[in-house]
Amino acid sequence: MKKAFLLVVTTVLSILPACSQNNPEMDYTTQITITVNGTTFDAVLADSETGRAFAELLPLTITMNELNGNEKYHYLDGSLPTDSYQPGTIEAGDILLYSSSCVVLFYETFSSGYSYTRIGKLTSVDGLKTALGMGNVSVTFAKKQTTGISEVNAHAKANKILRNGQVFIERNGETYNMEGKRL
Repeated sequence: MKKAFLLVVTTVLSILPACSQNNPEMDYTTQITITVNGTTFDAVLADSETGRAFAELLPLTITMNELNGNEKYHYLDGSLPTDSYQPGTIEAGDILLYSSSCVVLFYETFSSGYSYTRIGKLTSVDGLKTALGMGNVSVTFAKKQTTGISEVNAHAKANKILRNGQVFIERNGETYNMEGKRL
């Protein structure tokens, strides 16, 4: 009986790290672009609740504030799902969530004791620091390839809203869920 119990515990403990979105081998599936001062960078979002929730907000243009000479940040109006961890080393190009509503884009690599939730990462940081500059900057996050309701919204005037952790589309006075169903 003890051997069976230890086998179950060992199996569960070996599976748990793969369930966390903080796994270093995390999948990145959604391709996005980040545009800063006319320069566009390719990035990927984590295949996680946080990455998917962030993707639902796109396209998104925000003013990101300078902090510490290594990052730009912006507080969203609503919260995103979190699974925070201490990365130890922040990499240039990391897109992380501080707390539940602060999107942070890092342009320097450094050690940190702060906890974050991974949103995604740039595929290349060449020219990122120069494009971001020293002060506050307007940054646009957009899906690289869109389908379904997102594709329709790219051609129509629509607003994405976050209510109770869910994203909805408001267009022409009507509200739709992300599957395109009118509410």
